[in-house]
Amino acid sequence: MDLILNVMNDFQTVNDIVNESVRNSSYYTVAISSCVFILYTLIVQLIGYFKGKAKNKPLIEMAEAIKENTENVVRLNGVLDKTLQGAEKKKVRQCESAIDLAFKASSLRIIQEAASIIAHNNIDKNREFIVGNINKLVSNEYYRLYSALAIYEINDVNVASRLKEEWIKEIADNLVDIIYNGQDAMTRITQVNNRLNVCVNEYSTYINNKTFNT
Repeated sequence: MDLILNVMNDFQTVNDIVNESVRNSSYYTVAISSCVFILYTLIVQLIGYFKGKAKNKPLIEMAEAIKENTENVVRLNGVLDKTLQGAEKKKVRQCESAIDLAFKASSLRIIQEAASIIAHNNIDKNREFIVGNINKLVSNEYYRLYSALAIYEINDVNVASRLKEEWIKEIADNLVDIIYNGQDAMTRITQVNNRLNVCVNEYSTYINNKTFNT
């Protein structure tokens, strides 16, 4: 009777350890380490079986062995959690930098092209051509930005999916309005620069909030 009680107590201890493991570790690390534990236990039991020892091993010793292995699983969970959390933080920092740099690079290319149009083109005679080029330029930059962010996934959501295609028209319309507002070239170039910076800050802030705060 005492043996049975001792065995039950040991199995309860095993159960408590497993519960603690699940409570304090992430789903992924528990799943990984549990698979390792199950495989390890099966191998141990098969070796014992073929050696003819398992059938003679007291149940209490088996319970103690399982308890020891489970404690190792808990320790493994802790190591895996720290490793995965560190990797996740690194991925987030990389994604934040990618969002910032991608938006700034696209903005710079658009500003340079708009400045060139203002400085070197006969905009009144070439309006249709220029408007078409502006729309094409902004569209190309949007999809370049999309490709740059598509490699990142945060909280199971692709970062590029946060972008809005309506931004293409918004930027293009702003550029056309500034280019044809009748002011001198330097003023218009400055206006393009200022307007693009405002848009980039607004859009990148939106992407960051949607990506990391939802």
